[in-house]
Amino acid sequence: MNKAIIQYYRRLLKADFGNSGEIENASVFVEAIGEKMVHCGNSGNYMQIYLDIEDDTIVDIRYLCSCEPTANVGVEVLCDLARGKTLDEALAIGEDRFYREIGCDDDELKLKVRGLIEMLHEAVARYRNKESGNPAAENIQW
Repeated sequence: MNKAIIQYYRRLLKADFGNSGEIENASVFVEAIGEKMVHCGNSGNYMQIYLDIEDDTIVDIRYLCSCEPTANVGVEVLCDLARGKTLDEALAIGEDRFYREIGCDDDELKLKVRGLIEMLHEAVARYRNKESGNPAAENIQW
């Protein structure tokens, strides 16, 4: 595991994973389990992302996951980058923002970041479908 990821993860341990937790009555919820997930590799792992959206802005974003440290670091950064952004601004968050924040861009992190960005895009699409009255817009589970 990359040294920058280890250092970031240790800071998260000390800070008690500040973005971890559920949002009751979240505007949108996406979940990835097992094989179809943020490349955590273990079939018992999962990632859940909750977004609270008001006036087209992500006012809160939280997660629950059972993953290894690199995924935890990635999802914490996702929450920090997306919170307070409009949906369009959040969709424009690129991989490079993660890598600058964490201080590395190793291959393992790249896989996780791509999956997290995809989950964010799925969440925004689901929210927009729901807001437009699409009855098929239920919780997305990968």
